[in-house]
Amino acid sequence: MFYGWLLVGVAFLVLMVSSGSIMYSYSVVAVPLGAAFEASRMTMMLGITGMTLAGGLLSPFMGGLIDRGSLRRMMFLGAVGLASGYLLLSFTTASWQVPIIYAALMMLGINLLGPLTTSTLLARWFSRRRGMALGVAAVGTSVGGFVFPPLVQWLIDSFEWRNALRILGLGSLLLTLPAIWLVANRPADRGLHPDGDAPPPSGGPLPPPLSTAALLRERNFWLVALSISLLFGVYSALLANLVPFALDTGSTPDRAAFLISAMALAGIAGKLGFGAIADRVDLRAGLAASMALVITGVVFYVVGDGYSMLLFGSISLGLAAGGMLPVWGALLAVLFGAANYGRVMGMMNPVIMPMTLLGPPLAGLVHDATGSYTGAFLGFVVALLAGLVLLPMIRMPAAVTSS
Repeated sequence: MFYGWLLVGVAFLVLMVSSGSIMYSYSVVAVPLGAAFEASRMTMMLGITGMTLAGGLLSPFMGGLIDRGSLRRMMFLGAVGLASGYLLLSFTTASWQVPIIYAALMMLGINLLGPLTTSTLLARWFSRRRGMALGVAAVGTSVGGFVFPPLVQWLIDSFEWRNALRILGLGSLLLTLPAIWLVANRPADRGLHPDGDAPPPSGGPLPPPLSTAALLRERNFWLVALSISLLFGVYSALLANLVPFALDTGSTPDRAAFLISAMALAGIAGKLGFGAIADRVDLRAGLAASMALVITGVVFYVVGDGYSMLLFGSISLGLAAGGMLPVWGALLAVLFGAANYGRVMGMMNPVIMPMTLLGPPLAGLVHDATGSYTGAFLGFVVALLAGLVLLPMIRMPAAVTSS
């Protein structure tokens, strides 16, 4: 078996742990933290805001290190950051400490065990089947979202929240470290070539990496970054506020947590589907489909009456999440090349950051002011419609558009 497929499994596992335990479980963890410190809904969202801000500022630096250095070491640092973050979170005594921990430590986990490293790794190991590899690995985020929220809720119910977070931190370290040890930077490190193919017939040199100035002059860089910022920002805000929103509608904590699991389960089908077609279709259409599915999910939330409509909305959002990572990853590789991959993704994060930074607390602020999330959710629909307008402006390479 081609070693690259083993690395797909590694990427699957670390994405499952990082995304499942941090992003998907955030609203589950935020509820006992908010109760313990008598925090408002907006204050409860500041942890994810701090993590997003720190990650956005440091991502260009981390992306450069990823392109030049050891992916294994970077992922190890992410695993230690995640575990340490939950350990320190279990000792917090005031709400202001929460965003600091998320910014300093959880940021390492979500970035260095996330798409910044895993997509860079797979973009190097695959070419013809890059979309499929990215899609299969991205299923890990959905599996994590399905498994971790009810698991974290059960740990909190069974051991109280401080002990639950300590168990979560230690468990994440035990799961990720053995897999990270298997990481190899490039196929050449093992005498292989992308996809396990034979060496290309032309032994010519690879094109040199683009300079930072050249990347920043690229129109495609800004169009992709702005489109993804709207998509990721809206999705992150909905995900972070989903449990409090569901509780407001009368759902029990267990049923509210299951909405996140349903979203993640639908994401498995979405990621496999989007991953399968990412190597065959116009990737701009894939992003458009993700945006349309998020809009559909928000409509279910706003106009729905009852738990079944919340469930349908979460399924639509899960399908949308299926397209985000594999399509974005494949698009970056097609537009900028594997040699620039980590740096391009890292440089895009500060552009993506404002929406993902402001979205969760903005939705909480609207709720605090109006007693409802409706105004925020309708604003998210308008933002995604603007993102749909940007997609046709992205210029695909002639070799891709003609194939």
